[in-house]
Amino acid sequence: MAVFFLYIGIKVIVSKRPLLLSSKIFFIFLVFAFSPQLIMSFERLTTSTGDMGLFLYISPLMFVVFLIFFWIQMKGFMAIGISDDSFRNALHYSLNQNQIQFEEQLSLIKLTELNAELQVAVQSWVGTGQLKLNKSKDKYLLAKLVSSINDYYISNAIKPNNTTSIFYIVMGLFMSVFSGSIYF
Repeated sequence: MAVFFLYIGIKVIVSKRPLLLSSKIFFIFLVFAFSPQLIMSFERLTTSTGDMGLFLYISPLMFVVFLIFFWIQMKGFMAIGISDDSFRNALHYSLNQNQIQFEEQLSLIKLTELNAELQVAVQSWVGTGQLKLNKSKDKYLLAKLVSSINDYYISNAIKPNNTTSIFYIVMGLFMSVFSGSIYF
């Protein structure tokens, strides 16, 4: 997890442009991050000799529900290092490049000819966003749009918002020090 955080933070800062990556990658790292707790919960459930009550059963169930919630929530792509304007401009560029007619609403872009919707969430104060595709039968449409968004960021000098990148680097360093201290 530390390497993942360090990679994302350093990549945005060094490349000097926002980064878009699949939310499923974040989910995989969440599974790795929480798997030790889940495994320990199941071990306690199978090896417990004393009466730990309801906690013994709720703990593993809580982790499973937590992971299911994140599986549902983490669809689409995450954007790191964005601002409101840069993300909106990149998204419009992508839609125009792919010749997709659209209507823009608050946090939703209707793809009128495709009868689909792009759900957009931007937290520009920390430089992150999320892009999801709803009601579409085209499995590759979102990947095409993200590719064009990346093309926009490559061809234009966009100063990224490094707030989340710096946080990821700091957390990655803390995790590295913590995991290193366990082995020494």
